[in-house]
Amino acid sequence: MIVSEQLVQLLVMVMSGIAVGFIIDSVRLIVFSTPKRSSRRKWMMLFELLTWILLGGLTYYLLFWLKDGAWRAYDPLAQIAGIFLYQTFFQTFLRFVARILVNITWRPFWFIVRLIIVFIRQILQLLVNIGSFAIRPFVKIYSYLSYTLLKKFRYIKYNKRQQ
Repeated sequence: MIVSEQLVQLLVMVMSGIAVGFIIDSVRLIVFSTPKRSSRRKWMMLFELLTWILLGGLTYYLLFWLKDGAWRAYDPLAQIAGIFLYQTFFQTFLRFVARILVNITWRPFWFIVRLIIVFIRQILQLLVNIGSFAIRPFVKIYSYLSYTLLKKFRYIKYNKRQQ
């Protein structure tokens, strides 16, 4: 293998470390942008663990694609160096970019989803109110008849026992 190929592969692994740092930071930012009582906030550790597993699989795929599955000792070191580079130099800028992306895409998406849910709930509540209003006279008649008939049957039963 040529030295320039190894250098390119090393730089790709460093870039993948930067990407891993950015993705994990973005996942944490997205989870913490949800309300505190949200189910996503409660399942954050599992969500982050699944993200780490997915990133590990993608890193292996990158190694397989780049080096035909050959693993060298400097590959994880290069990826860890990329994560450290992200933490040291790129975190403030890329976090700013991630916040902008979250505010432009994620929050309006959830606002629209909540708006649709509220709209559907209001329509269902209106239908339930119309249905209960339409059934109310029948319920009143039924309750009146059942009460009066039950009262008469009790009176008849009571009088038969007296005789």
